Amino acid sequence: MQDFFRLYSDRFKYGVAEKPNDGLRPGQVGALHAIVSHFLVSPDPAIVSLPTGYGKTALMQGMCFALKARRVLVVVPTDALRRQALKAFQTLDTLRRLKTLPPIEDVPSPITVAANERVTSEQAWFDLAENANVVVATPGTASAGIPGIVAPPQGMFDLVVVDEGHHSPARTWKSVIDSTSDSKHVLLSATPFRRDRLQLPGKLIFFYPLKKAVQEKAFGLVRFVPIDAGEDASSEQVDDELIDKAVDVYRRDRDAGFEHRALIRTDKVISAEALAEKYRDAGLKVRAVSSRLGKASIAQIEEDLQSGELDGVVCVDMFGEGYDFPKFKIAVLHVAHRSLVPTLQFIGRFARTNDEKTGEATFIGFPSGINSESDELYKGGVDWEVLLADIADAQQLLSIKDKKTLESFDEIAKPNTDYEAVNPGNIRLPRHLACFSVTEAPDFDRLLSQVRTLKVANTWISDNQDACVLLFNELRSSPWVIGTETWDSVHECVLLRYYPESNFLFITSTRKAGYLYTELLEHFVSGAVRPLNYSNVRRVLNGLNSQEFFSVGIRNNSPVQTTESYRIVAGSQADRGIRDADVAGFSQGHFFGRGEIRGDQEIIGASAGGRVWSNGKDSIPGVMKWMDELHARIVSREERIGPSGLDRLSYGRTLEDIPTNTFAADWSQQTYRKAPRFRWSGDHDARRHLLDLDIKNVSVTPNQKSVCLSMSDDHNRIDLRYDLSQLPHWNLVSDQDAQVEEGGHWIPLCEWLSDYPLTFFTTEFSAIVDGMIVERRMGTELNGKCLQTMSWDGCERRVEFDLRDPDRPTVQKFLQDKLIQEEPDFLIYDHRSGEAADYISGKFVGGEGVEVRLYHCKGATGDILSAKRVDDVYELAGQSVKSVRFQNKHQLIAHIQRRTRPNDNRGFSPFLIGERDAILDRLRSIQPIGIKLEVFAVQPGISAHELQSEEHNERVRNVRQIIAATNDSVAMQQSNQFWLVSP
Repeated sequence: MQDFFRLYSDRFKYGVAEKPNDGLRPGQVGALHAIVSHFLVSPDPAIVSLPTGYGKTALMQGMCFALKARRVLVVVPTDALRRQALKAFQTLDTLRRLKTLPPIEDVPSPITVAANERVTSEQAWFDLAENANVVVATPGTASAGIPGIVAPPQGMFDLVVVDEGHHSPARTWKSVIDSTSDSKHVLLSATPFRRDRLQLPGKLIFFYPLKKAVQEKAFGLVRFVPIDAGEDASSEQVDDELIDKAVDVYRRDRDAGFEHRALIRTDKVISAEALAEKYRDAGLKVRAVSSRLGKASIAQIEEDLQSGELDGVVCVDMFGEGYDFPKFKIAVLHVAHRSLVPTLQFIGRFARTNDEKTGEATFIGFPSGINSESDELYKGGVDWEVLLADIADAQQLLSIKDKKTLESFDEIAKPNTDYEAVNPGNIRLPRHLACFSVTEAPDFDRLLSQVRTLKVANTWISDNQDACVLLFNELRSSPWVIGTETWDSVHECVLLRYYPESNFLFITSTRKAGYLYTELLEHFVSGAVRPLNYSNVRRVLNGLNSQEFFSVGIRNNSPVQTTESYRIVAGSQADRGIRDADVAGFSQGHFFGRGEIRGDQEIIGASAGGRVWSNGKDSIPGVMKWMDELHARIVSREERIGPSGLDRLSYGRTLEDIPTNTFAADWSQQTYRKAPRFRWSGDHDARRHLLDLDIKNVSVTPNQKSVCLSMSDDHNRIDLRYDLSQLPHWNLVSDQDAQVEEGGHWIPLCEWLSDYPLTFFTTEFSAIVDGMIVERRMGTELNGKCLQTMSWDGCERRVEFDLRDPDRPTVQKFLQDKLIQEEPDFLIYDHRSGEAADYISGKFVGGEGVEVRLYHCKGATGDILSAKRVDDVYELAGQSVKSVRFQNKHQLIAHIQRRTRPNDNRGFSPFLIGERDAILDRLRSIQPIGIKLEVFAVQPGISAHELQSEEHNERVRNVRQIIAATNDSVAMQQSNQFWLVSP
């Protein structure tokens, strides 16, 4: 490898430019002199602060020559900056343009490579860097603080340049600096102060005030153009005003001959997609950009911006700090930054000195909608040049003063601990157990070194390998110190106890943290693990008499929980506080109380999460004896649990066989909250949502060990099987596959369902989740008030809909005409996969509420005595119960907004009555309590007279029971459910 920077160091001239763009700026020259002087006397990292947009690239390249570097590692925060830095060093165009370095004919460019993938071995470092002068990387590819990445060999780099150095206190960034301790380090940052006041490693050797850069005319003019949408404007009205103003400014600049591009900022990916669509409708060629896009897509967008194929981009924190694209001269803030640092960086990006084809920068924002520490910048009549400089310089100087004060203290001594001297007999552990069922014995001989920030200080294993004690040490920053220089040492202890006869594993820990249990199990246990179910842990009450409970938790059994999901009853006899009304819809969740066993009083608690606890702490032998006693009660063949008020409530039990009357399924609560994107295998259209799939054809196999079902949209279908007796439980049956987005990655649908399993329910609406069933105890008496009749004369009752002939009097068309006659404020036709209902009707009540009605339709496929008719009722019942979630304001609005937005090639649910944006705005203004939901199951083939007749056969009784169970289940969630039938 040629010693490039040493060889050509005398060709690099870094005097102050005598005229613009003909040499370095004063701040750049000052920084270079400061860097060279610093490393003559100190090995400490050097921190250099230049204003955003002042010329960081020239400084990075210049210091390599000034320090006569042998091999340089440049660390940048993002892939986009890695591409920019790679190109900049491969050409040295910046220095050549400034005439501080001769043309390429006289001085070639350094060999520059990029670490695009994680460097996982020292050999990989040699393969990458051995023949290179410059390596450009991100912490994600070069930081040994990330598992799997190996630090570069000592001596490989003699200079490490950290771009955006204010990130350096972060663990992955700090690891890069720590692992190259024999190198010189230069940290560049326009804002070397942090909001959390963490100190950057090293010494601030050069600070160039923004005010000086402004006086040098180093920046072009930035104008702030506020819009006046009114204090009470809705978010959509503000967006529309911003879009109109942005289009006007873009066309003005284009007509003036400038090649300007728009950078439009928002804070959510879904908002970016919606805004991009609106901008395109307004005439600008824009695309939404976020971290969800791949590298190739982002690179193509950059090319399209440069060539003019795109007029701008809508970003969610992309093209951010340090990104250099001079054509960005129009900024639109749909959502402003909350803190000052990114605000200054963002504005500085647009203020960079103009070239021939760019003019003044324009910022467009809505001042009344900004509430942040940088809101002073967005007030009318403010001189941005002066105000930006004053604010930034004041913050910088305060930071410098703080750093100098802290540097005046010296470290005196370090603590020391002898863990070998710790006696396990002195340890006292809490009487609190996390109980698990495992399929394989734990391997305690597999040594554990660390769990997150907890480092194993010592380990003890029992002679028969059935118990393990771990002593952990954790260093964490003191709560009374800002920073990571002062640490508190905290210790934790864990006992794991395995019972081979039952395959139960009990864990007690001084730190009761779910992540700790999870990572211990992942390390020691190879097979499947699940928390011990409530039907087992409640057996700790075995043999306990004279029970009294101080605290009882009851949980809602409904497949859809929109109101009260969990209730805690407390008092000296809390179990007597269970009401008659609770029996139908709630099951046991936890208990804590006391009783007598063998003449001794005992305090005990247990929960459905597999936890058991009592009061106080005990020695390790004492806790193990307590574990043995509880284990014996749980596995006892006899169940002798004394009577109490808990007996009135059902409790979850492990399924041995899946009930044959399991007939429907619904997504998990987490799936509804996350509303993840979804795509079919081989199809990269990721605009679909998982919630837009229908779950159908739920059927139990003859051996009662599996449930088969299908998921489909209007074009594709996938068949799956849930197998109770196998792991993993979820498997594909069809060739078609699908993927779900989770945390920015695409995972198989079956993997998603393993993490967020469906809820199955039976005809009594007992809920089955992940191999557990919670049975509902409810009456099945039919309430005649739930039956609403209407005349269906002229309706083709056996045909639900006919898309080819929209005027045909099908069940849907017949109902639609009736609903329109009722003159609701809005009516949506949502009949497609993933529907809330076939029709969503709404009537606003004054200015405070809305009555929402959901109508599920079904054609009559047989008479009331037929099995097909019973199946129709089952389907309507399942749809009705799942609909209750739309009593939740957020889920109702999110569904309507997503489903009624026009989509390319995928259709949408139209408003038959009402204007979309106005209705959504009105719904947003209503308080959550103002939503009243009614659910209608529409089945003209059912006769109200036959259902209410005293003489009926078994199939009619089945219909009566499912209708009654549906009504009870919906009523539990404070909603009303009706059946729209024939007289």
